[in-house]
Amino acid sequence: MRELYSASDLSALNRQMNRRLWGICGGALVLTALAFWSLNARIEPLTVGLTVLVGALLIFGLEMLYRPLYNYRKLLLSALHGRHHEVQVTFDHAEGEPSVVDGVVFRSLIFLGEPDKHGSRDQLYYWDREKELPAFEPGRDYLLRYTGKTIIGWQPAGA
Repeated sequence: MRELYSASDLSALNRQMNRRLWGICGGALVLTALAFWSLNARIEPLTVGLTVLVGALLIFGLEMLYRPLYNYRKLLLSALHGRHHEVQVTFDHAEGEPSVVDGVVFRSLIFLGEPDKHGSRDQLYYWDREKELPAFEPGRDYLLRYTGKTIIGWQPAGA
């Protein structure tokens, strides 16, 4: 079975998260020190401006730079340590539009499995956009390992 995620992926992501967090906090600390200096020097417009910049840096930095990595880390932890399931399904097609699930961008893949109570065989699984999508052949059977609806491992059936 070809696994999509490994412990080295998680450690590399943790390092990247630490660098970004230290950068955001370091910038906020410098601006806060300047704001305290301007407050002590009684330069009110500079104090107000620096305080606004500290808030903007923290909000922008945490939401735009740090949170996507945090969401991806939750996916990695689930893939490495969460509950896994395996299923044999037939590949049908890949959808064109990306899907965002829990803050992570995925590519939607439609497989055909056992009919559900409504008679539909379509089963939706998500493929991480950060990982290269293999050339799945329509009509071919594959063994998938997944957590939630996210594919974390795969192999052609019978291999």
